[in-house]
Amino acid sequence: MGIYTVELYLKVRLAVSEGMSRRQAAKHFNISRDSVSKMVSYSTPPGYQRQLPIRRPKLDAFVSTIEHWLEEDLKVPRKQRHTAKRVFDQLRDERDFTGGYTII
Repeated sequence: MGIYTVELYLKVRLAVSEGMSRRQAAKHFNISRDSVSKMVSYSTPPGYQRQLPIRRPKLDAFVSTIEHWLEEDLKVPRKQRHTAKRVFDQLRDERDFTGGYTII
């Protein structure tokens, strides 16, 4: 099934706490016994977390430059600060950046 709703999560927890076995709950709600065990273990759904950080090989060489620009932007008026578009244009024009706009 994939991602379960919070309502199903609560129904399973309630059924098990009222005495239904995990095997019966799995059969009743048509989910795996492993899913029932996980639902009983956590009071709220744990959510998704990435195993590894996002890799951005084309951007990694420019991260320190971008961070420096953004730190300097804290000293100037709000309207004069870098936007993502301005960062992209400046990297492309001045630093020979070959990546796309969407990774900025």
